[in-house]
Amino acid sequence: MANDKKPQEIGLVGALAIGIASMLGAGVFVVFREAFTISGSLFLVAIALAALVAVLNASSVYQLAKRISRPGGVYTYSREMVNNPTSFVAGFAFVFGKIGSIAAIALVVQEYLTPELKFWPAAAAIAALTLINISGINRTASVAAILATTTTLFFLVVLISAALPAASVSAQPAGEVLSAAGTSTFAQLISAASVMFFAFAGYARVATLGDEVSNPKRNIPRAIVITLIAVTLLYFGLAQTLLTQLGLSLGFVEAPFVALTALITPWMPGWAVILVAAAAGLGSMLALLAGVSRTAATMAEDGELPKLLSRRNRAGAPWIAEVIVGAGAIGLLLIGELSWVIGFSSFSVLLYYAIGHLSAWLIPEVGKTVRVVAFLGFGLCALLAVAVPGPAVWVSVLILAVALAVRALARGLITRA
Repeated sequence: MANDKKPQEIGLVGALAIGIASMLGAGVFVVFREAFTISGSLFLVAIALAALVAVLNASSVYQLAKRISRPGGVYTYSREMVNNPTSFVAGFAFVFGKIGSIAAIALVVQEYLTPELKFWPAAAAIAALTLINISGINRTASVAAILATTTTLFFLVVLISAALPAASVSAQPAGEVLSAAGTSTFAQLISAASVMFFAFAGYARVATLGDEVSNPKRNIPRAIVITLIAVTLLYFGLAQTLLTQLGLSLGFVEAPFVALTALITPWMPGWAVILVAAAAGLGSMLALLAGVSRTAATMAEDGELPKLLSRRNRAGAPWIAEVIVGAGAIGLLLIGELSWVIGFSSFSVLLYYAIGHLSAWLIPEVGKTVRVVAFLGFGLCALLAVAVPGPAVWVSVLILAVALAVRALARGLITRA
């Protein structure tokens, strides 16, 4: 049986590579601008709120990952702790939202590398990364480690350069920039935080790998915590640097990090920044393809999706699910509107984590602290989800309703048969 093949395994370092590559994707090259445009003077508060939601999410996922090692992330956790229909909502939201994320990141990579060409470069990137994933999780982790290291080193160079005396000549106090940005409403704060959350949503990708990580009940929670802490600190440093160096222009400059490096690292050519943005995007897409396909494969094993999606090759990769996910992302490229696709992703993933908090609340004999975290996390995820700008909320709800109706119809037909 194809599904009896033992999957490859990665250790803590490989899990960290996939987690960091997922978070430091091309999204970070655009969300700072979008969040600042919406939140104005509350920009740093919006980042802090998105980080708080991510910390609460990670806490609940941590508690669940310690107890359940099967792949699938919150889909699997909610199937164990809540019920099958709820787990279907979580799984479908994750797969739908993250296919959107893959498409969004591919569009960003395309804009940096080949702005004059549309569709084909992004489609080719998704196809190539799908082939890498099909070759097994070890190769995925190795490539993700290279891309994550490249991106991390670039951001560290930016932060170190910003701290040097030469950079202080062009710097403005962050407080003055925020004051000049004008006052913002609570609704704008929540909306900006929901957009900023797009850059925080990759840390739990490791949880979807399950037993493809060695000693998963130990290494998956560790990887989630280390990834989240490291990247959150990096984001705050980058936000402060963008504010002090670019000022109000952060809200409308086409490529913030290209503009930033031109000011503080004039020795770094513009093409180097473009290549780093591309590397960040490719690393994130690679990790996303791995996580989404494994959730889809787990859903197929449970009968929630067609069984053929659960088939694995000799490397233990769910290759049919990989191909379908990649094809779906290529199809979404035709939408072309980046802000819409980011909105779909943010709403779906916030719904996914809200179900994760519900699952953590229902863990038997769990302490009061875990339930308080789950309660707060559920409320904040719901608040940010409904505040996602654009048509993402109602379109996503409509698609989810159709999926639930199809599921109910299919199960009714099976029962009659």
